[in-house]
Amino acid sequence: MIMPATEEEKQFIISRAAVTAKESTGSAMEISQEKAEGLLEAALYSGASLYVTRGDVGQLTGWILLGKQMDFITGKPVGFMFELYVLPPYRKKGLGKLLIQEGVSILKARGYEEVRFNVYTANPAKEMYSRLGFKELQTIMYI
Repeated sequence: MIMPATEEEKQFIISRAAVTAKESTGSAMEISQEKAEGLLEAALYSGASLYVTRGDVGQLTGWILLGKQMDFITGKPVGFMFELYVLPPYRKKGLGKLLIQEGVSILKARGYEEVRFNVYTANPAKEMYSRLGFKELQTIMYI
């Protein structure tokens, strides 16, 4: 079960923003703590919500940031998972899967027909997302 993050948990999550961003890109990109915090705070300011998982004694084990984005082609709002993170000691225990499944349920309950998120090619969790039914929508290329 996931639950809304407390203010203390939000501050901890914000304090780890650069580490989380670096891991999600497979270390492909460097991002400053200041920039990473700004992105996270902007999502929260625009109405996104942080949900967390906690261990047996109440310790934070992982989180997901849920909100909305507009599909600029169709003009329709879609549910969006801005961030998903499981702290290293709690990985490989099904928490990522739980966060995604419950995150999708929350966004669907809010009325979104579609749920999306960005995944970097080097993200080690990419295979898990595919196993959970997510399909690739676009590819961004660079040189």
